[in-house]
Amino acid sequence: MMERRKERHSLAVRWDAPLYDLCKECAASARQLVHLVRRYDRVADRDEQRNRVDGEHARLRSVVQQLRILGTAELQQAAREVEHHAWWVRAVHEGRPDELIDHYGGRAVEDRLRDAMRRLFVAARRQLGVKDPDTVVPDDPIDPRRQAP
Repeated sequence: MMERRKERHSLAVRWDAPLYDLCKECAASARQLVHLVRRYDRVADRDEQRNRVDGEHARLRSVVQQLRILGTAELQQAAREVEHHAWWVRAVHEGRPDELIDHYGGRAVEDRLRDAMRRLFVAARRQLGVKDPDTVVPDDPIDPRRQAP
């Protein structure tokens, strides 16, 4: 009976480490993409920077596709939203107009991405069985004049 319990537990958690790694990589890739596109106006070689952005964007798309294998529907959707909003952050920093700003109630692209990242964290924490999965500190810019949550 103990062996069966161990086996059930082992089966239940065998995908936790790969799932955690994919979620971590998705968040890191989205953040790196934003970092790279914010630097367009500060680099000497825009073509080289665009190549870096292209590489990071491809990495993000790949990770999102991998999350579709292991993630719940909630996690898959959250990952897709991160990818979607990261693309719009890139588009705006490359000088294209934000064609969806009205659809999102006038919210800026980076704010929308932050919200999508929060949904990704919550969905990942829920699937990984983290206690209080909804308790994710906001990733809004820190303003010392505002009270912390």
